[in-house]
Amino acid sequence: MLFAFVLDYIPSKEILGLLGLIPIFLGIKVLLLGDSDGEAIAKEGLRKDNKNLIFLVAMITFASCGADNIGVFVPYFTTLNLANLIVALLTFLVMIYLLVFSAQKLAQVPSVGETLEKYSRWFVAVVYLGLGVYILIENNSFDMLWTVSGQEKIL
Repeated sequence: MLFAFVLDYIPSKEILGLLGLIPIFLGIKVLLLGDSDGEAIAKEGLRKDNKNLIFLVAMITFASCGADNIGVFVPYFTTLNLANLIVALLTFLVMIYLLVFSAQKLAQVPSVGETLEKYSRWFVAVVYLGLGVYILIENNSFDMLWTVSGQEKIL
């Protein structure tokens, strides 16, 4: 959040929109290298038959919180005004609860859990790439890039 407020002082919306390249880079990285930040901790916790599920989830969350989360959320939050930021944060909190609850229920269905595990890399990559493109389009950054490069606009 602090990064978002500091970056909000960049005068050009188009330049700020270039932060959308970060989630695009992360999406490409996930496609090429995978996304295994919290896997080792999760496997260790499951191997030990850890009965403290909250602790295990917290460890996985902290292990996977890193530059990729900053790279995804800061570009998005910098495009919002204060009212929209408050709505986004409240929505974020409610959705975290709903997603964790839903994921727990879905993971208990064997075929769904296996499918999500098998294709999670692709799901994550699509979300990152989509968010990056959305940020670039929303801030007219494509137009600026094409103008700077001397090419005609495509969007």
